[in-house]
Amino acid sequence: MGMNKTIVWFRRDLRIEDNPALAAAAREGSVFPVYIWCPKDEGQFYPGRVSRWWLRHSLAQLDNSLKSLGAELVLIKTDSILEALLECANAIQATKVVFNHLYDPVSLVRDHNIKEKLVEHGIGVQSYNGDLLFEPWNIYDESGHAFTAFDPFWNRCLQMQMQALSSIPSCQLILAEGKVGKCSIEELGLEDESEKSSNALLGRAWCPGWNKTEKALREFFEQHLLHYSKNRLKIGGDSTSILSPYIHFGELSVRKVFQLARAKQILWANEGNNAGEESVTLFLRAIGLREYSRYLCFNFPFTLEKPLLGNLTYFPWETDPDNFKAWRQGRTGYPLVDAGMRELWATGWIHNKIRVIVSSFAVKMLLIPWRWGMKYFWDTLLDADLESDILGWQYISGCLPDGHKLERLDDPAIHGAKFDPEGEYVRQWLPELARMPAEWIHHPWNAPLTVLRASGVELGQNYPKPIIDIDVAREQLREAIFKMWENEAASKGSGSEGRHEVVDESENLAIPKVFLKDKAPPANSSSNDQKVPTLHQPQNDPPHRKRLKCSAEINHKQKSSQNLSKDTGVSSIDQEISSTAESSCRRQSSSTYSFSVPEQCSSSSNMRCSWQDQLDMETSSSKDGALGG
Repeated sequence: MGMNKTIVWFRRDLRIEDNPALAAAAREGSVFPVYIWCPKDEGQFYPGRVSRWWLRHSLAQLDNSLKSLGAELVLIKTDSILEALLECANAIQATKVVFNHLYDPVSLVRDHNIKEKLVEHGIGVQSYNGDLLFEPWNIYDESGHAFTAFDPFWNRCLQMQMQALSSIPSCQLILAEGKVGKCSIEELGLEDESEKSSNALLGRAWCPGWNKTEKALREFFEQHLLHYSKNRLKIGGDSTSILSPYIHFGELSVRKVFQLARAKQILWANEGNNAGEESVTLFLRAIGLREYSRYLCFNFPFTLEKPLLGNLTYFPWETDPDNFKAWRQGRTGYPLVDAGMRELWATGWIHNKIRVIVSSFAVKMLLIPWRWGMKYFWDTLLDADLESDILGWQYISGCLPDGHKLERLDDPAIHGAKFDPEGEYVRQWLPELARMPAEWIHHPWNAPLTVLRASGVELGQNYPKPIIDIDVAREQLREAIFKMWENEAASKGSGSEGRHEVVDESENLAIPKVFLKDKAPPANSSSNDQKVPTLHQPQNDPPHRKRLKCSAEINHKQKSSQNLSKDTGVSSIDQEISSTAESSCRRQSSSTYSFSVPEQCSSSSNMRCSWQDQLDMETSSSKDGALGG
């Protein structure tokens, strides 16, 4: 063991096991583990209440684990991460800073700048892959370009050799001594006094912390994985792994999950257990979707705010704050959608299929901008994950080459009959419909007056009428698509530079352009270190599937419109797309533009969304009823 003094900068890798940065530091000498909370850096992606609750408990568990190994987690609250790292380096006379990679556009820029500044101060920096199966800069097609569809991406991943799990070389860590301005977990301010009563309910259902992952992992693999293929679309219950919060916060290594699943797959294949083998294949695809979300954000950083498919830039979204408010509150008049949104608000969690249904309703039925929905999911989900959020909302909005077709609109009442046939899920979260018969519960507006009276339902009084008729929504969607084509044609006709299928917004990005191939790493870098993307010109890199082109389709749009509502095909990634790891599915914008959401949905000066306070009051009665259901 060497004599280096190394700062281990924890971020979303809050675990001891298979932590490459921690393992490397421990092998080389003494360690100084630190977690830096910088609210200023979070900007419009300041974590929501439930995410901060989870983070608070996860940090406490990590500190306990480090103390058992002879170290401790130093917590720092600051306005500058760089200054905090430099203070730590001066305090212990550190020779190096190590951390595990993050891949979203904002983190890429921040980490690159911090690394350059530390090197200027004579401090070595090394970074590692502690979040993915494979680094995104190692996965390209035969032409050396980034994939723009999931299936070829995932097939390439499955052909690659995976990095081995990292381990700490001994049962004890050597702590680097030094005094810094650290704070307690309470002083970080991750939980307001006003949030504690609501957060107490979360502790009944969830156990954050890396040392709690083994129980969750074992329960899923032993009790639910075998039947995952059959049960994964069942709303409610234990039909999914419920591992995504653990993976998002880095409490659980995705490599460990993948390798355990592959071992099960091989075992069941040798036993001729086709059902088990199929279940593992689907589960692994869900892990692949998480990989893909980071891959897209790395190679196409503009997807934080812009659609991957350029023609969607011209889509005329309806920026109606009232519709957005009704959707958030679960007051749309469509029971399955409302039940999902009320469960989300009350628990910070909804099943993957419900995520797809409520997001599809927002963008297809109400034409709400997908970025509004993405931001709301970020603020309310327990497993809120920026890259997966982007992938899910772009997928459902027709922004991806292999996502939902833009013209596809699913009827929530039909989905209700299919995925909640007895209405149990709706009754749990909509107590006002608790006595509705299963026959009518997903479309109460069609129920006879006698049934409504017997059930105690007064449409427009104690439960809203549908916010929009399904046929009207289909017509509005058709008109919006036509308008998109017209807008695109007008832009091209005006002499504007024609857009290609995959938008290239590289000129608006602050990410340093570094070629990933045939370039020697800097002296302070290693083969493990974080790369930054080179954005390929789209004209040389056509996507795998072409969308409707204006010049070819305008002449046929009337014919096409007659068939818009008939498309019920399911994309190959339909069932898992909103997931962060498999389950049921921070920052400031890195570009020179920012999307806007209604005033009540923007971050307040104290870094907490002001509309959340309003929503607390608006939905208090429905929340209490739902929690009691």
